[in-house]
Amino acid sequence: MTIAVHTKLGRYEIVSPIGAGGMGEVYLAEDTRLNRKIAVKVLTEDIASDKDRLRRFEQEARAASALNHPNILTVFEFGFEKNVHFLATEFVEGETLRERISGGGLSISDALNIGEQTAFALSAAHAARIVHRDIKPENIMIRRDGIVKVLDFGLAKLTEKREANLDAEAETRALVKTNPGVVMGTVSYMSPEQARGKETDARTDIWSLGVVLYEMLTGHLPFAGETMNDSIAAILTKEPPLLAQYVSDVPAELQRIARKALTKDRDERYQTARDLMIDFKTLRRELDLRDEIERSTTPHASDARMVSTGENAATQTFAAENTAQTANNIVSTKEMAQTTSSAEYVATEIKRHKLGFGIGLIVLLLASIGLGYWFFNKRSANIKQIESIAVMPFVNESGNADIEYLSDGMTESLITSLSQLPKLNVKARSSVFRYKGKETDAQTIGKELNVQAILTGRVVQRGNDLTLYIELIDAATENVLWKDGYTRPMSNLVLLQSDIAKDVSNQLKIKLSGAVEEQVTKTYTENTEAYQFYLKGLYHWNKRTGDDLKQAIALFQQAIDKDPSYAKAYAGIALTYGILAKNTVMTREEADETLLKAKAAARKGLELDNTLAEAYAVLADVKSYEWDFAGAENDFKRAIELNPNYATARQWYSELLARLARHDEALTEVKKAYELDPFSRAVRGNVGLRYLEARRYDEAIAELKKLIEAEPTYPVAYMFLGGAYEDKGMFEEALEARCKGDVLLKINTPETCERENEAIREAIKKDGATGYWRKVLERLLKEHEQGTTPAASVAAAYARLGEREKAFEWLEKAFAKRDPKLSYLKTNESFDNIKSDPRFQDLLRRIGLPQ
Repeated sequence: MTIAVHTKLGRYEIVSPIGAGGMGEVYLAEDTRLNRKIAVKVLTEDIASDKDRLRRFEQEARAASALNHPNILTVFEFGFEKNVHFLATEFVEGETLRERISGGGLSISDALNIGEQTAFALSAAHAARIVHRDIKPENIMIRRDGIVKVLDFGLAKLTEKREANLDAEAETRALVKTNPGVVMGTVSYMSPEQARGKETDARTDIWSLGVVLYEMLTGHLPFAGETMNDSIAAILTKEPPLLAQYVSDVPAELQRIARKALTKDRDERYQTARDLMIDFKTLRRELDLRDEIERSTTPHASDARMVSTGENAATQTFAAENTAQTANNIVSTKEMAQTTSSAEYVATEIKRHKLGFGIGLIVLLLASIGLGYWFFNKRSANIKQIESIAVMPFVNESGNADIEYLSDGMTESLITSLSQLPKLNVKARSSVFRYKGKETDAQTIGKELNVQAILTGRVVQRGNDLTLYIELIDAATENVLWKDGYTRPMSNLVLLQSDIAKDVSNQLKIKLSGAVEEQVTKTYTENTEAYQFYLKGLYHWNKRTGDDLKQAIALFQQAIDKDPSYAKAYAGIALTYGILAKNTVMTREEADETLLKAKAAARKGLELDNTLAEAYAVLADVKSYEWDFAGAENDFKRAIELNPNYATARQWYSELLARLARHDEALTEVKKAYELDPFSRAVRGNVGLRYLEARRYDEAIAELKKLIEAEPTYPVAYMFLGGAYEDKGMFEEALEARCKGDVLLKINTPETCERENEAIREAIKKDGATGYWRKVLERLLKEHEQGTTPAASVAAAYARLGEREKAFEWLEKAFAKRDPKLSYLKTNESFDNIKSDPRFQDLLRRIGLPQ
């Protein structure tokens, strides 16, 4: 089905056609609401007219949209408009891998980089139980900045018309039964099990990526044939030619990787995409190291300092690990090269003139010491006072995913330690971890996070030893201000963290009082096992799923079992229970019980150590829930005093200030939280909400639209935006925003949502705003009966309608149950109609809110 230019599909206006495939035609479109380019895929009529295939398409599209991975094309919406079923996705400016390799094979480095990013995407998809089954160069896009995007996740399955009575062999026939060009393109990347019509799994994608790797390196397919049957026969019976037949100087390890990925017996193939990704990364690191060693003998300056931050990042190594160990605390990479060259010159002259060995050794040592002293003092003197820093996610270079918790946890622990430093702005974890798995230059990070310095780290485990390499980089000049390497046995892991925090503090040229230094270098436990359990707990806590939060509690408890005096672990339990109560659907009774556990853990943590900012923040949040507003404010202030860089405490404190109608103070606090954590969607959402609570509607709408543009799948932003539109009387916009939020939360489908909205539109036509709020009331009453909506929300709807007695009846019900939503009573616009009633002022007094 061809769509004319300027046709509008919902909020998307067609700009121009891009291309076509088996699923339908793809168009460049403009998102008229967010003013951005997107891609729209319009489904073919044969798919759109088949209800079963359409249902599966939507199912897979929703599954794919939930992946939210940097190497997977983002799916924004599956829609139906003007009898057209379409899929809206991000628009990628770049080229397909097919276009990239059209002129021949790629360099080994480029092929490994693309392969690693693709394997990273597959690993995430397989973890979500999604198998692509159509990996080929046409489905791999490369952005202009080098980031790989894998297309059509979850869609390939739907080209196979599966019925209940069809076997796997029939599925394979359906897959290849398209036009000849697509046949040869698809068949060439099919796994042996696909070709035989057997059941497929994640290892099918690994085979296909192996074929893509081979083609990237050689410019040839490993299993070629003149016809489709010839290609299938080659896949089933032949071995691919050695890479060396096409490429010179192929590392033996690369040949092994390709051979293992293309093993016909899938039980002997790579079993997970993550394993393949690790091998790609390890080989690329070794080749980079070899190249850097070769370059290190010649002084040079790099064009840009790339910051490596996780699984998908290229390793920025020192000249060699042993060289780095002996050159601790001395110079940047460039200066280290100059020092090495000078020392080599002295040694060469000694040999050339055949001076005595003893004299030569003395001269060499004196030269080395003198040069080292000169460079060290020169470098230290040049480090200016740093007032803002971002600690980037440490890179796990061990090739062992099981210690990812260590690299992540040590990063977070260092962020927490440095946050204690006076007059130092330390960016929050959620903002820096958005760079994990990416290669970004230091200047870009500095501009995006508004920091002067970047701290990077690489973690390597060898047996029972752990080595951590640290670099402090000037974000403006990309000069390395300082670097060091630390090797400790795993049994001394706790002291390693303390040593690093102290050394970094010294390099930042911040004068510390005895009390502050003690706080910065504090270890909280001397038990390494307890510390490891704590780091594992943090690792799961940051994933924020229900199961991970429960696992985090169990791990924090294991830390306490190892060390009953471990106050930080109690604070971890308190934070986890607090998050569960705030962000999990549960009954009021369950929420009360969960918050009591949070309160008990926070108090126990403070009994053991009264300097824990996170424990005070949790305690304050619980007190706010209990309507102890004065106590909550005192604890929030104490948390911020202990850790001025604690963005979450400032965000929660802003919520309390807003409830107390202290809107200017609330906005000040939430903006400070945003400055500390500029990429936290929760913080950004609260900036918009604070404007809404202050009745600055246009500013609220503008902030929330910006958030949605950056985070199009964040449901809370749509709910807040819907509230802002409601308060402005923009009901059509409110309906659309709330519907989008409901769909993202999976509490409604687009079709059901649209039917409900049509009924509300009819009510608005008939009775205006009264009709709108009457429909809202009907829904809230039903939800209250089901136990999913509190009484205070029903009271608000009655108040909007001017039904004063009903509003107070439901407010008293809410008060009897100590409904937490009553804490918003003073600032909620819904109650403006009844605020003059003495009963309202009495209720404010009983809750403890200012009158």
